[in-house]
Amino acid sequence: MQSFTDINFKQIIVALFHKAWIIILSALLLGGASYLYTANFITPMYRASVSIYVNNAPRSQNSEVISGSNLATAERLVTTYVNIIRSDTVLEKVAEKLDNGMRAGAIRSMMSANSIDGTEMFEIHVASSDPELAAEVANAIADVAPGEISNFLEGSSTKIIDYAKVPGSRYTPSFRNNTFLGCLIGGGIAALIIVLWVVMDKRIKSEEDLERLFDLPVLGVIPAFDVEHKKGGYGTKYSAGGYAAK
Repeated sequence: MQSFTDINFKQIIVALFHKAWIIILSALLLGGASYLYTANFITPMYRASVSIYVNNAPRSQNSEVISGSNLATAERLVTTYVNIIRSDTVLEKVAEKLDNGMRAGAIRSMMSANSIDGTEMFEIHVASSDPELAAEVANAIADVAPGEISNFLEGSSTKIIDYAKVPGSRYTPSFRNNTFLGCLIGGGIAALIIVLWVVMDKRIKSEEDLERLFDLPVLGVIPAFDVEHKKGGYGTKYSAGGYAAK
């Protein structure tokens, strides 16, 4: 005698196919809910960026040629430069330049940085719900950082490649990503519930279920029928379970 809880993958696939409308409806409902939540309850953030070039060649060097070793060293110095920019010493001077009441910690929480494709250039990003403030802070960092870096690391310098512009579109959240994620979760939950329903359903619904449960051949099947005979005002209703006088 086999366990009736054995997984019948064909039955699961058939159930998923027949209940596909439930999966689609769940995906659309949760996707729509995710879109509405993103639009009404998540504050949009804007990001302004400045790009900076790192040059570790000594300023007294007359040659305009920068060696490969200088470039390699500059790449390694990017992390050091970013940490210097994030220091209280630098950010307090940035706060003084902004003169809007912001503190060094608040500016640091808005900042992020990354190297540009592993080169000797890097970017400083500033995120804020106010696009104009994001650009203002980023440009203040760009004005203060080069001089401060030169004070800390003699023989090294940085140059601003691009100053920040006021961002015209939000950086986060992404309506498309959040809506897609909502659809994926909604459809996945519905599909999981259907699979669990099929697996946990122990009712016997066919000859195959009997054969799988008892490992014995089915000798006969009582057909389901419902026929009514009327004669002289009286009738007999026959069914698969017997008959009843009428």
